Parts: sequence; structure tokens; C-alpha cells
Amino acid sequence: MTRNRVPTIELGGTHVAVAVVDTSARAIIDGTYRSRPLNSGSDVHEILENIAAAARGLGSDHAGRWAVAVPGPFDFAAGIARYSDVGKFDSLYGVDVRARLTDALDGEAISFTFVNDADAFALGEYAAGAARGLSRFCCVTLGTGVGSGWVVAGERTDGAAPGGELHLLEFEGQRIEARMSRRAIRAAFARRTRPTAAVPDVKEIADLARSGDPIAREVLEDAFAYLGRALAGPLARFEAEALIIGGTIARSWDLLEPQLSDGLGRPGLPVIRAELSHEAPMIGAAYAADAALLGAQAL
Repeated sequence: MTRNRVPTIELGGTHVAVAVVDTSARAIIDGTYRSRPLNSGSDVHEILENIAAAARGLGSDHAGRWAVAVPGPFDFAAGIARYSDVGKFDSLYGVDVRARLTDALDGEAISFTFVNDADAFALGEYAAGAARGLSRFCCVTLGTGVGSGWVVAGERTDGAAPGGELHLLEFEGQRIEARMSRRAIRAAFARRTRPTAAVPDVKEIADLARSGDPIAREVLEDAFAYLGRALAGPLARFEAEALIIGGTIARSWDLLEPQLSDGLGRPGLPVIRAELSHEAPMIGAAYAADAALLGAQAL
């Protein structure tokens, strides 16, 4: 049935990815996933045409009810971008993305459901990943910044953060991303080493830590333990059953998990590595779109 074939777009700061998700199997249909570079600093026409071109590549063998995982700030209900001075997609500010994509897809779009990318990642893990069977959990993605999705009974909530955005919380006098993010870790390493060459990325810093470099290990331990302390209060207020961790920095799980768990100080709370990678936000967005359709039909 084509109703179960949900065409999905995942929009990132440097790429746009598309795929058709089989919502009955909760999986991306083989051969449909593709990704292409995207310059989020370009003008509105170039950005939207790049997205539409990727979407058109999926053809028409789907339900035409599009799911779109996008970063905030975004009016998800109205489909209007609210990016302003955030370093990406600023040219989309105030643009009705739903209307523009509907026109660009020329009859191949019946509807659009927009979902915050962090929420979509969490819902993807709930539908097909590490959070299967959990009724109340928080999913944190670690990479360029700190993303968070809070899920109760298969639906996103704001959890214990403003608008569900954990990165907006302050802890120990600063925003969380000032101590725990790709930028923060690299800056901390640079302050300690005063490198004459380019500052290594987090993966290289993790490799140095594993090889016995004391500065690299201290920098990572400080960031990961800080994150645990920062999450302890919100997770307790939310009464989370588990904490799921994804994102590129989670690839350093051997270094991340012990410090994060110690910082949390809650031995009974499972800290689980996400099972999915690029599939998670696409499966989650499609899951949300399918749930929205079923809810509308029930009215």
C-alpha cells in the first residue's frame, strides 16, 4: 500500500537527505535513501530548489504525504521558517516552506508534516531503535550542539526543558553547549595545548585520549561528566525510564558513557547508546506523520 510509503526529507546545516520510509516496517525502503550537499548560507531560491530537487528524485511511488525533519527555530505547525542570526538558513526567515515545496513538487505533495530534528531522532529510536518498549525517555544527540527529544507513550513532549530544547538550559552558570559540544571540546583542548597547527576534531582528541594523552583525556572527562551533572536534574523531574545518547560524539562511547554515568549519579537509570544513525530522524519524522494522519482520520 502506498499509504505506508512515506516520502521523507531530513534537512541539516550541510546536507539534505531524502528517503521513502515504510511505516508498517518502520524502516527506510532499500535503495531510496540519498543525500546531497546543501549550503545553508545561500539564498532562499537556491536552498529550496536544492531541497525540491532531492525530493523529486524519489519519484512518485509513495503516498505523497511528506514528513520533514528540520532544525529549529521553525513554526512546525504552520511550516514557516523562523531562522534568524543562527548561522544557517537565515535567508528562509518568514518563508512558508510548506507552500513553496508544494509548488515545487508540482502535484507530488498532498501534505507536509514538519518535525523538529531532535524530536524526530528520538521518535526514530522509539519506533525502530534503542528505545523500543520504553514509555518515558529522553534522547540526547551530541555533535555540533546538544539536541534533545523527550518522549512519553510514543509522542514528543517538552519534557523538562523550554520547548523541549535542552540546550536552552543553564547549568553551573552557563549554557550546556558552552562546555559540551564539538566547538567547546575543541576550544578546551586548544586552550590546554596551544597548538600551532589546526585544532584536532573530537574524534582525533578521543583517539589521543585512548593512546594515553592526559590532556585529551581530561578535556573529554570534564565535558562528559559536566553533561551528566547537567542532565541529572531535568531527567529526575521528567521521571525518565532511560537516557538514550546518539550523535557523532556518541561514537566515542567507551570514553563518554563512564563519565556521563558518574556525572548523573543515578546508578539505576539506564544510559543506552542509540542504535540508529542517519535513519533515526527519517524514520521518526515518518512515524510522526503517520500518527498525525491516523489522528486526523479519527476525528
